[in-house]
Amino acid sequence: MTPTILMASARRALLIALLWLVLPMTAQAAERKTELVMFELGTCIYCAVWNDAVGSGYGDTTLGQRAPLRRVDLRHRRPDDLQHVTGVRMTPTFVLLHQGEEVGRILGYIDSPTFWGQLQALMWQVPGRAENASLNVPARATE
Repeated sequence: MTPTILMASARRALLIALLWLVLPMTAQAAERKTELVMFELGTCIYCAVWNDAVGSGYGDTTLGQRAPLRRVDLRHRRPDDLQHVTGVRMTPTFVLLHQGEEVGRILGYIDSPTFWGQLQALMWQVPGRAENASLNVPARATE
């Protein structure tokens, strides 16, 4: 083989390898078009109360399916894709992201009905508002 053919083969192999690495990340980002990021600490009592009252069933709700929960422990290094989310000073802090951009925040946790109402209000701000018209707050949120 000539050096030109070898170089073309090497470029093709490099391109395939890069696509093999990048495409799954692109698919993962597309899956998380909208997400709710919960900044928490293991010692936070309000985080524990939220986990018991809301967190255990969050993913089963309409809101939880449209904005899957992602947890970030403030004791650890923040993931690279969340470096732009600044000013988190209390826990829990919930940040609603759409395509990586912040839509809004919920600071702290009072009770289940308040949380669901605040999250529903944030979801109305996400582009594609007509899709959010059918958002229903879980029945147990009013208990």
